[in-house]
Amino acid sequence: MLEVKGINKNFKGVHALKNASARFYDGEIHGLVGENGAGKSTLMKIISGVYSPDSGTIELDGAPVSFQSPVDAYNAGIRIVHQELSLIPSLSVAENMYIHEFRNASPFTRVNRKSLVERAQKTLEDWGINISGSRKIQEVSMGIRQLVEIARELSTGGKIIILDEPTSSLTYKEIDRLFKVMQHLKQNAYVVIFISHRLNEVTNIVDRLTVLRDGEVMATEEKKNLSPVQMVNLIAGKEVQNLFPKTDTTIGDIALYASNLSGAGFNTINFNLYWGEILGIAGLIGAGRSELIRSLYGMNKKHSGKILLNGKELDVKNPEDAITNRIGFLSESRGIEGIFPNMSVVMNLLIQKIKDIISHLFLNKKSIKAISGKLIADLKIISHRPDIQKISELSGGNQQKVIFGRLFNLNPRILLLDEPTRGVDIATKIEIHKLIGQFVRDGGAVIMVSSESDELLGVCDRILVLHEGTHVGTFERGNFNKEELLLCMMNTKAG
Repeated sequence: MLEVKGINKNFKGVHALKNASARFYDGEIHGLVGENGAGKSTLMKIISGVYSPDSGTIELDGAPVSFQSPVDAYNAGIRIVHQELSLIPSLSVAENMYIHEFRNASPFTRVNRKSLVERAQKTLEDWGINISGSRKIQEVSMGIRQLVEIARELSTGGKIIILDEPTSSLTYKEIDRLFKVMQHLKQNAYVVIFISHRLNEVTNIVDRLTVLRDGEVMATEEKKNLSPVQMVNLIAGKEVQNLFPKTDTTIGDIALYASNLSGAGFNTINFNLYWGEILGIAGLIGAGRSELIRSLYGMNKKHSGKILLNGKELDVKNPEDAITNRIGFLSESRGIEGIFPNMSVVMNLLIQKIKDIISHLFLNKKSIKAISGKLIADLKIISHRPDIQKISELSGGNQQKVIFGRLFNLNPRILLLDEPTRGVDIATKIEIHKLIGQFVRDGGAVIMVSSESDELLGVCDRILVLHEGTHVGTFERGNFNKEELLLCMMNTKAG
């Protein structure tokens, strides 16, 4: 149904795509994998009309097409569901699904909401999505929102569905529900292009996959012809043995002690964190993981309980108190709470220590260059002009490394990391794990939330398991067991 031939695209001298070619058949789920910056997003933006290729062609059903805008691609039946969803939380499921029908409406147009809900309900039921069309989007889970966005695109007549990292914020049950919808799409002769950094999901769901590296197509193969190790090596361009390298450290005294902590989303939590330790927090979405570490950082108020740092009680009322006590925090919402998208890479690195680079009311360019240059080199941040390039122009992996650089520039002793490798490629994931490992080797301590059980099992010394806001189990490194961890997360077996 869809074919791209010899696609080339340059951005300011950077060759984003080099003679890229691929075929996407109807009735298949086609995986698209590669590191951040490999060209996946550029290729999808060309297919969806956001960019025009410098050279090469696109064919639909064997006929050449030329998209001058996203509207052209939309009219040709191409739909893309982005990782950052575009639903309006205050509107209902039905209103979100059919909002496109009102783009030319006058202020006096009357909306028949009963009819909208009935139509939405039928579409949702046809695709096996069990949700009321009258519910507000803000009342439903992230997994349901993902399915609603897909249903909206299907209701507009699209036949090619591009899913960009659709599972990054979903629970296991929601991922299973999404995969069932994807299989339904396949059976109804849709083209499904599935972009993901989670290779275990790719190998479970796709029929064929295309690997991109440095803007080039390295392979397009049926899934059965590529082992996970071969996939990783094609993506990284080198032999990769361990995605989750464990750094050997010496565990010291208690760094932080939490006693009977309660707050919005969690209740009566007790734990110790030791110097030199990576303490993982596992649980399904909604278990209270993020809420717990945000309260430790002063972003969320705790209702009761106390926190001791090096044996002394610590009253963290806000993030400034946490920073003063050398506690750093990384949010799971990189785009909303992590980066300043319209500021340069350098200013994103130094923004929290702005006083250190001001001299007599002016920015000290020499200090800026010295401090940012060292951070960029140490973290291997790829940016062609970090002093003027906006951070929003970097790949997701490089954005994440900039945020880590900002944290390290604060000279923290404890790091609270919420999904530190979400949406980053394999090579960057390994680099981030090594950075975290070096941090604890140097005597720091880390609390890390992750939705990837393999990541927690790979890099953590202990894993604390939460379920619906309560502590239901703790696993020590010598007794890690993936199956038992997953059962404990579902509260069917305690750790």
